[in-house]
Parts: sequence; C-alpha cells; structure tokens
Amino acid sequence: MEIHTLLDNSIIILDKPCGHICHDVTSQVKRILGVSRTGHAGTLDPDVSGVLPVALGRATKLLRFIAAKDKTYICLIKFRKILPEAEIKKLLAGFVGTITQTPPKISAVRKVPRRRTVHYLRVLETGGHFALFESKVDAGTYMRTICTEAGKKIGGARMEELRRVAVGSIPESQCHTMQDLIDAVWLWKNKEDESVLRKMLIPVDSLISFQKVIVKNDAARAICHGAQLALPGIVSTPIPAQGGIKKGDFVSIYSESGAFIGVGTWIAEDMGANDKSKKTHGIAVKIERVHARKEEI
Repeated sequence: MEIHTLLDNSIIILDKPCGHICHDVTSQVKRILGVSRTGHAGTLDPDVSGVLPVALGRATKLLRFIAAKDKTYICLIKFRKILPEAEIKKLLAGFVGTITQTPPKISAVRKVPRRRTVHYLRVLETGGHFALFESKVDAGTYMRTICTEAGKKIGGARMEELRRVAVGSIPESQCHTMQDLIDAVWLWKNKEDESVLRKMLIPVDSLISFQKVIVKNDAARAICHGAQLALPGIVSTPIPAQGGIKKGDFVSIYSESGAFIGVGTWIAEDMGANDKSKKTHGIAVKIERVHARKEEI
C-alpha cells in the first residue's frame, strides 16, 4: 500500500507530553504529516501525559469506537497527612467497582453524576505524604475526582501527577514521541526512506475489537453505496467459542476479499457461528460507519 494511502487511513500512538492540550498535539501531527485531518481518542488534561491514539484522514470517523475502551493510569496522590500503607490500601480499595462521580470543573463535559466502573486499583508504592497507584477504569472516569473523594474520607488529598499507560489493549510501549514522528517524516521526505514512518502507522481496524462478520463482495459494494447489510449477504459470523452475536452488539464488517468495510450494529436475532436457521432474510446489520471506498473492494 502506498504511503499516502496509509496516511489517510491509520492511527499513530503518541506519547503526549505534559503541558500540551490534545487539540494542539493533533494539529501538530496534521502539519507534520500534511494530512487532510486528524483527531484523537480520549482527551487528556494538559498536565497529564501518556497514550494518545491520533487518527489520520478517514480513520478519524472511527475514533469513537476506539475512545470507548477502558483506560489504565498510573497516578500519584498526595495526602494532607502521612498515612500508614495499610490504611491507604484500604481507603483506595473502597473505590473499586461501580462508582458515581461528577466530572471536575476543569472538564469540558456536562457536570452531571455518572456511573463508571473501576476494574482495579493497585497501590504500587507509598512514602511520606504520597502514594503511587495503578488503576484500570471505564472510559470517562476521572482520576482527579477519585483522588478528591478519597481525600474527603481521610482529611484531604489531591492528584499530584497522572499518566495514561494504556487505552484498551494499546500499551504505552507502542507510543512514539513527537520527535520520533518528526524524525520519521524527515527520513521519508529527505532520504526517501518510508520504513520508520510505516512502522508508526497502525491500520485503524486492528484497534477496533468487535466481532467480525464476513460478507459477500457484492454486499460490501452495496454497503458502500448506502445499503444496510441483509442476512443473505453474510458469508460467516463468529465461531461459537466467541459467543456468537447478540442483538445490539457492534460488529466489524469485512469483505470476502479481506477489505475492512466498516462498523455496524447487529439488529437481527442472536446468532451463533454460521447460524442462519432462525431467519434467512431481512436486515441483519444497521451500518454505523462505512470506511471502505468502492474501488477498494
């Protein structure tokens, strides 16, 4: 695939530095690469660093399917008074599970209570007034709010530092700095060496973890023309070990030839692997986003 095609259809995993807003980071990427548009998945506050998926070109339309994934953070909390490690662990363990929190004043979303899940919260180190912990949380969970609420229970605390170390299954080890990107573009434009830049460009569908539905090439072309996906156009659905598909599930759609077509919502009856016995006609998938172009099928 030509590099210009990749630049219109990929994700770069950046290591966002502290002191920058996400909009500025994505704008810099747009200028450096000379692409038509960029966007990011999961906004980080200016003073927070870490994993920031940046979409290029057409891939921006699929960002919401990446941004909705769980996030993992390393957080440094400062308590007003020195606490024993056992007491800190007990305190923070109380935030594991389903919690209700209101976004902090500095956030750009509506300040209304919302329910989120804290999958785990593990204390890594304590010392003096500080504790370092790792936590995996639902998208849209505010670590600053967790620190503030913890402080209310113990005489005061605040979030001192925060780093996002994973977005879904994307770890910080896949991150590239802005300087890495600048160097890769310099090699491409001045030395005609695309190899480093190519390694940074991740196909957008590889980061969307929905179950896959394979469709006939004719059905794929019809979807690109605005059609919904009907049952007769389906070649195969997930294997039984993956649980089949349930009504309301998002699915990733691929053509028989292997092209990624887009994302849709399964609206037919629940279906196991290759199970079409319940119903053979009618719309199976409501198309949410078409990604492929007709000429790519």
